[in-house]
Amino acid sequence: MSKKQTEKSILNNIVKNLLMIASCAVLLVVLTLLFLNVYTRHGQNVVVPALENLQTGEASVILRAKGLHAEVVDSIYQRDAVPGAIMDQTPKAGNKVKEGRAIYLTIYSNSPQMIAIPELTDYSTRQASALLNSMGFSQLSIQEVPAEYSGLVVAVEYRGKKLTPEEKIPAGSSLTLVVTSGALADSLLIDGEYIAPSGSNGLLPEGNRNGAIDNSFF
Repeated sequence: MSKKQTEKSILNNIVKNLLMIASCAVLLVVLTLLFLNVYTRHGQNVVVPALENLQTGEASVILRAKGLHAEVVDSIYQRDAVPGAIMDQTPKAGNKVKEGRAIYLTIYSNSPQMIAIPELTDYSTRQASALLNSMGFSQLSIQEVPAEYSGLVVAVEYRGKKLTPEEKIPAGSSLTLVVTSGALADSLLIDGEYIAPSGSNGLLPEGNRNGAIDNSFF
């Protein structure tokens, strides 16, 4: 074989290899695009329906019909709400999502959240009220009891029962703060006053005005 034929054969092999590489690259690109199209379900977007105020069972039926499913992620108690009804959803109604997507729901709870009441003994009435208000207890009543000092909490009552520290009660419940009134101190001051005998005009007997002892008493 001549040198010229050898060079031509080598050139042909190079061209064939380049064509094969190009063909493989094109095929790989096409397969990748097909895979991504199937994986992302291109063009199969679903419009999220409005679920608020529905029960979770009703929402699940509607979502399954659209290729979606529901997940309850939170619950909130509201006294005048229907237990189990949906109060919020994510994504919101009208958004477009892929099939198989989870729709996250927040529902109204059947029972209120239970909250532990801290130890409030010897707190001032203002401090205890502020702390309980921050915890969601806004319905507070005050019951005063006689004591030496005024305005200190001695107990917290729920439905007439004295609560122990960290005892849990329903959130937003009505509570009674039992606080000192200082009436005991006032009564002690009154009892300590000197009461003059009737008709004495508040004056000591004449023999006692200079601190002398009245021996007739003995």
